[in-house]
Amino acid sequence: MPPSGTASERVAGKTTANIKAGAAPVPSVKDVGAKTEDAVDKKVLGMPLPAKSEGEKKASGEKPREVIYVDEKGNPVSKPPEPDKMLADAKSLMDARKTDDALAELEKIRAIPDIEPAMREEVLYLISDCVWNKYLDAPLAGFEAIVSSASEAMNANLRSPRVPDALLRLALANVNVGNLGDAEGYTLALQRRYPDYPGVATAFTALGIEQFKQKRYPAAEKSFSVVLDKYPESSSLENATLGLARALFAQNKYKQADVILDFLGKRWPRAYLADPGIVLLHAENAEKLGNTPSALEHYWLFINLNPEREGNDSLMLKMADMYFRGGNAKAAFFLYREIERRFSGSYAAAISRLRLAEKGIYESPATYQQMTRVFAQESEPSLRQIYAELAGLSKTESPSVLARLKLAFWLYWNKDYAEAMGKAAEFIDAYPENPGVPGARDIIWEAFQKELTNSLTEQNYDRILTLWNGFPMVRERYGPLDSRLRFALAQGWLRRGNDEKALELLAVFLQGPMDAQFGEAAFTEFFNRYLQAGNWNGILDLGNLVANWPLSPQLRNQLDYALALSAQNLNLAGPALAMWKKLAARNDIPLYQRAYATFFLARDAEQRKDIREAYERNREVIDLFEQLQDERSDKADPERIKEAISSLMDICEVDNRVPEALDWLAKFNAYASENSPEYPGLRFREARLYRKLGDSTRAKALLENIVKRFPDTPFGKAAASELHTFEVSRDLREYMPGGAPK
Repeated sequence: MPPSGTASERVAGKTTANIKAGAAPVPSVKDVGAKTEDAVDKKVLGMPLPAKSEGEKKASGEKPREVIYVDEKGNPVSKPPEPDKMLADAKSLMDARKTDDALAELEKIRAIPDIEPAMREEVLYLISDCVWNKYLDAPLAGFEAIVSSASEAMNANLRSPRVPDALLRLALANVNVGNLGDAEGYTLALQRRYPDYPGVATAFTALGIEQFKQKRYPAAEKSFSVVLDKYPESSSLENATLGLARALFAQNKYKQADVILDFLGKRWPRAYLADPGIVLLHAENAEKLGNTPSALEHYWLFINLNPEREGNDSLMLKMADMYFRGGNAKAAFFLYREIERRFSGSYAAAISRLRLAEKGIYESPATYQQMTRVFAQESEPSLRQIYAELAGLSKTESPSVLARLKLAFWLYWNKDYAEAMGKAAEFIDAYPENPGVPGARDIIWEAFQKELTNSLTEQNYDRILTLWNGFPMVRERYGPLDSRLRFALAQGWLRRGNDEKALELLAVFLQGPMDAQFGEAAFTEFFNRYLQAGNWNGILDLGNLVANWPLSPQLRNQLDYALALSAQNLNLAGPALAMWKKLAARNDIPLYQRAYATFFLARDAEQRKDIREAYERNREVIDLFEQLQDERSDKADPERIKEAISSLMDICEVDNRVPEALDWLAKFNAYASENSPEYPGLRFREARLYRKLGDSTRAKALLENIVKRFPDTPFGKAAASELHTFEVSRDLREYMPGGAPK
């Protein structure tokens, strides 16, 4: 018996069922290539030999004899085919779903050359049915066989009432392999030639579904609209209506989609039970129209229809955000907590924790100023922990990407400037096209400025140097160095032992007017180095560079003294003397500097043989350096006192002020112990002074003591010689007129 149902329904087969479910039809094809027996080409005469009647055979117990078929020459031949019986057998096999067996039988009939045209047509269509069913689940593999069999059936009789069936099958076969060009052609031909054929709606619906899959939304809208406009009673109407709603939604035609969805709900009120996607589409369309209550109602229905559906956590998060944006924070926070509880460990749960911690929704683009209000609120766990956790869950999801930037913001807000710079730089490197990059750049810049201030305050110059070297963006944005950064970097290089780079940076401070904040520090760095190295030329050059600087009095005094000392050491007698005179006359300089200035003036007076000035200057030297001793100053210099006393002895002796010379000699004794090398000479000089006073007895005693204690020294020998002159002088006096008698 032929298959039940209309012709179009038989042709569509499983495809119609697939469309009902909202999916594309899936027929299949395979090149069968079945072989059939050769047609009989000999005329079968069928001349059986005379035989006994059946009654006679039964009576005699003889078995019936088999009929033997021969040709006109008497040669045995095969039994001639029986097309009617073969067709009935093939249909039975088809009813039993033995497709391959049925197809083999039909191919045998098809091979018979002289069957009736009507039977041949029927056989070809049945072959097409078998091929269709065979490749129902493999449409691509069976495409050629399906198209070939359908085309052959159709071309067998172009006036056959089954031609629309073949056209429908050709349209569906092309739809199922995504060949929309041919599918559209067959569908339009079917509509044009057989507009009242029920399969037209089936073809347009299947075509629209495939067009939608290929994102050809306007074409899909047109195909589905044909079904709604021209075939309102078609069995494909429900699928076409749903397809049209989806096509309109995909084109942002939300108001039109709303009308179609309303019609779908009223015409098929329980359709969503078989396809919950209808509810989701309705919810999303309502959300796009700004109808939040309707959207939330449908989202809740969808979740209740699919309580264990994967992805409900994300959908509930979306709903919670809708509640919050709609002003219902209480419902939103309830849902966030519920998501945390029910979907612990999920990405939606992490975002829910973020919402609860931030007490709101802060999405891209987020600014630092906006986030400061969030950071000022208490949060448990801390926002830093929340951001770090969310950032670790994904490298591409927008909330995770934004969490990386927010973490940099939070670190800056928490005054962790160096770490904030690092996180912001990582964000820029990972997401150079992100709209948050300008904000990250600003964080790096502002954090560097804070670190620069802190480094100068804390004198942690190595840190600012590390940040400067590690962030090219800061260097690019900074441009020419200002004095703060220049000084900090120089100090950083000094800490690392790279004096060359440090002094190169500091040298700029000396090339012009004094920098109020760092000029003196830069000057001091060079000044101290030159002093320690004895670089007297360097000090003179430095003095010229800062001659007009408003240095602090203390620093100016140090420089003036160093300049005088430099000129002295470079044998620039004229400039040195002029500077010493100025220093010696000042009472606003350190005592030790006046003492040394006076000392050098005393030496100059001695060289010029200015006895009076030499005497006065040396007296001042002794007073000044003794004052330093009394003050226990580290600048006290006993050697200068000793030299001054020695000079005063010489001056007094030369000036024939012998008693005073002896007084100075007595003071000098404090600086010459009996074990010192200069002790014999001092005693010899003392003897000479006493002899000048006419105290020969005291002089002789001193000389004898020298001879006794230091006989082998130059002074011992000189003393012995001096004693001899004493003897000679005495003898001369005795022989002189008026001398003492013998």
